[in-house]
Amino acid sequence: MMAKKYKAVTCIVLVHIVFILISCTSVEFVKTGEEYPALNETDEVQVLLTIDKNQYDEIGIADIGGVSLPVRIEKAKQIARSKGGNVIVPVTMCTEEAQKRMRSGYIIQSFYILKTKTEAIAPKEAIESKQITPPVEEEFIPEKQAATFQQLLQHYPSLQGQPFTNTMVPLRFYKIPPSLLVYGLSDYKLCLMQFDTDNTVLVFIPKEKITVIKNSIDTRSTIAIDFTPLGVYKGKYPVLKMLSE
Repeated sequence: MMAKKYKAVTCIVLVHIVFILISCTSVEFVKTGEEYPALNETDEVQVLLTIDKNQYDEIGIADIGGVSLPVRIEKAKQIARSKGGNVIVPVTMCTEEAQKRMRSGYIIQSFYILKTKTEAIAPKEAIESKQITPPVEEEFIPEKQAATFQQLLQHYPSLQGQPFTNTMVPLRFYKIPPSLLVYGLSDYKLCLMQFDTDNTVLVFIPKEKITVIKNSIDTRSTIAIDFTPLGVYKGKYPVLKMLSE
């Protein structure tokens, strides 16, 4: 009888803990720049660790509290879309105060909400004015170019968002390190690839490309990879995101 009662109490406690973990997500947004129209819920929001400030306009800063990094990232993306932003940059968690929060289990993390300057040309006021502009000729978009390893290692902040294509040899799938979960690509697979004779890279693979990559691993075949740079892991492994198209 006592054992059953103990189990019932344990279940109730676990339910309360789960409820607390789910519901304890706090959000505070501070506007620091222009106001832009909201994006669609399905629009992509990039997660970048380092940026070239000349390429982005800052919309605001969001402080998000929660125990799960993926939850905080997803909430930051939602805020970015609602504010018209297409990029979020998580603030480092290396300060003494941040370490105390991490030990307590509940983390309040800041995210910069940004918009690329190529898109940040029409604040809400300008759109609402309905100005008539003359038609312009369609801009020619060049084909994807190959990137060098040193470019990906040293100059990735200025290359982020740009498409490249290189031939690589997929070696094996790689467990996503916790520090790379900040990119918000937990539904991707991470693959270690031979970039050239002396260097390897880490590539996030979308679901629809996993079979192709697996076959290449089995046959050790070289394939063309369309990608955009994300960052660098441990100072020596460029981190790339394979493009779906």
